[in-house]
Amino acid sequence: MPFDLHFVGLPDADIRQVDALPSTVADGADAGPNSRARPGTLYFDIPGTASFLIEQGRSIAFAIHDGADPDLVALFLHGTARAALIHMRGELPLHAATYVPPDGGPALAICGAGGAGKSTLGAQLSQRGWTLVADDVTRVTENGAELLAWPSRPAIKLWQDACAMAGLDVSRLQRVCRGYDKFYVPVPATATPVRLGSIVELVDDDALVDLSIGARMALISRHTFRPAQIGPLGMSAAHARIVAATVTRSRQLQLPGKARYTPTALADLIERTLAETRAR
Repeated sequence: MPFDLHFVGLPDADIRQVDALPSTVADGADAGPNSRARPGTLYFDIPGTASFLIEQGRSIAFAIHDGADPDLVALFLHGTARAALIHMRGELPLHAATYVPPDGGPALAICGAGGAGKSTLGAQLSQRGWTLVADDVTRVTENGAELLAWPSRPAIKLWQDACAMAGLDVSRLQRVCRGYDKFYVPVPATATPVRLGSIVELVDDDALVDLSIGARMALISRHTFRPAQIGPLGMSAAHARIVAATVTRSRQLQLPGKARYTPTALADLIERTLAETRAR
């Protein structure tokens, strides 16, 4: 059963499949569902799928359970396990899809609750010439001067109805996992890190372009992927630093999501709002 054992945006990560793993972490604390962690180590198990051991921000070992769906294993490998590596490094796994505009300017990360319209907006932006950096979870780092968003797999995940809306034939697409009417849609993507300039949260309320510093920090914290891992891994102080750096070195704003706008109108709003904020 072949797996992609390489993370595009974490090139030095050591990822390996093993026959079995220890059933827990000694002296570990609760770090989410079926997860235990201590500084430098996190273990989690997905019943009927696989168990994972992540260590020192460098390595992931995983053991697949009998009869598991390999595509579901890959989802957790590239999601929860990858997030743990990022947290252990004192970086930010931002629950966002990130794109570079056609003019090559700083990247835009799009956050929002489930159903807010992130994926359909991403599909619309891709059709307009925007380049994908990362779908679903974006690794964010800072180098003392600017934020960097790192790439992941070159595809976005779309529900079947969104594929139909975009005129895509799902019979030609890879299903995300068994029994799940969601599909990988290949799109133009970057293979190198890019500067992150703006973070937009899609909300049900009116637009709030000028957020207070507290609201901006809350936005980043709200969209940190797998935050339950942070404390048990001993990374609370490091996480606070990367959140503060993200707030300082990028713009954060809120815009109404798909409850208010069609994907086309929302993409128009995104492009118009970014142009206006850049002009300030």
